[in-house]
Amino acid sequence: MQFRADMSARLYPCVEVVNLLSDTERLDYRFRTDSPPYRGLGLQDAIHGRFRVAEYSDVIRGADDDAHRYRMIMSDLPRRFHQESREGQQAALEDPPTLTGTRWDALLAAVTEHIARLHDHTVPAWVEEPERFLSVPWVISSIPTIAADSVLYCPAAFIRHGALPDPAELDARGGEIHAWVP
Repeated sequence: MQFRADMSARLYPCVEVVNLLSDTERLDYRFRTDSPPYRGLGLQDAIHGRFRVAEYSDVIRGADDDAHRYRMIMSDLPRRFHQESREGQQAALEDPPTLTGTRWDALLAAVTEHIARLHDHTVPAWVEEPERFLSVPWVISSIPTIAADSVLYCPAAFIRHGALPDPAELDARGGEIHAWVP
């Protein structure tokens, strides 16, 4: 059983095995905010049940690499958005994230606008700030066929903001093609 606990800790670094074998013979997990991907990213409110898009400016500043920033904005944000009630979703969109002065601000605004429009929410006013638009479009993928798909098929919110991710990563929910299983 120790091997299972060690493998779980390696495969799921954001959770800690609290009790491997309880009375009901199941695994109990709890979030660890001191381990990747959450360490130093300002997502403590998320762990305690309050989701805000504004937290993702801390993700942009604190992430170790661009792949992690991309994954958190394109996958984690929509996933957490879908876990909220309708009222919680609208409240999560309202607070403006602080500007980081990077192109990631445009991607965050585009994702927010995209999921707001898909779910019939009011698009927050902060999405329209000029600092959240790129003057030169940013095609995120360096793979030529994916870059071409990004230019041709990206949703309107992404084209407006100038941040063009792989449109295959978006579905009608606003992200996450495959079901996420913890």
